Amino acid sequence: MTPDELLIALLKTLTEQVKLPEGYAWAPPAAVVAATAIGLLLLLRGARWARGLAALAFLGLGAALGAFMARAIGTPLWPSVAIGGVVAAMVGVALFRFWQALLLAVCCVAVGFSVYYVRTLTPEVENWLSAGAEAGLVTLQPAGTVVGENRPGALTELRHLYAHLAQTVPQFEVTSLTLLLSTGLAGLILGLLVPRLSRALWAASLGTLLAGVGTSALLRQHAPQALDWLILHKHLAWGLVALVWLSSFAVNVASCRPKSPNSTRTQHAPKGTPATA
Repeated sequence: MTPDELLIALLKTLTEQVKLPEGYAWAPPAAVVAATAIGLLLLLRGARWARGLAALAFLGLGAALGAFMARAIGTPLWPSVAIGGVVAAMVGVALFRFWQALLLAVCCVAVGFSVYYVRTLTPEVENWLSAGAEAGLVTLQPAGTVVGENRPGALTELRHLYAHLAQTVPQFEVTSLTLLLSTGLAGLILGLLVPRLSRALWAASLGTLLAGVGTSALLRQHAPQALDWLILHKHLAWGLVALVWLSSFAVNVASCRPKSPNSTRTQHAPKGTPATA
């Protein structure tokens, strides 16, 4: 089993038991379309629109928190939503540089753990999946079964996987902690010192991830033969992913580059007026 196939099997094991309530069948397709659209937006203009996107994200988060607090302590709903959204948006804009550095740190941690997973953890994760399959842990539940009624949830299975890796992989916990701290700190420092470059880095990385996942899901639903062909030619597929990331990084770096004052004056100068050096 290749790391690609192993990752797909792992995600399936952790998510296959989730059953949506009746009437919410539209939610997964809507989430796929939204993820793809957001990914494309980040690929093309993520760095340039980063501050506005951060404000919108914090606005939604604050509104959700305001609604939760309204139900918890009995305050009026809509005033709580409005106040929570406005305050959170102000915090997001005021600390924007820190949030973008933190997001870059998360991207660096994800890349570091992906490399560690492919190079070291793949055999043991495969063994854990095989043992779970033999024990019946990856079988689908009968129709009408309540989520979590007869089998552990995704968080429980993640704990089982973590315990298995801690027992079978030498220095797993020490290596994981070291990798988390080193890559996270490196991304945070880079984001604070070089904000424009870091903005382009996380926009290209997050955009590629969301667009790739969304496109894969859409292909699986509407053109499975095309997705199977890409999986069969995985080197070509990964090359395409790398090309998308590099192109997006270049576009985002160019889009957030400040315009030269001389070029602005030249652009708005009246006809016949010589441009100053």
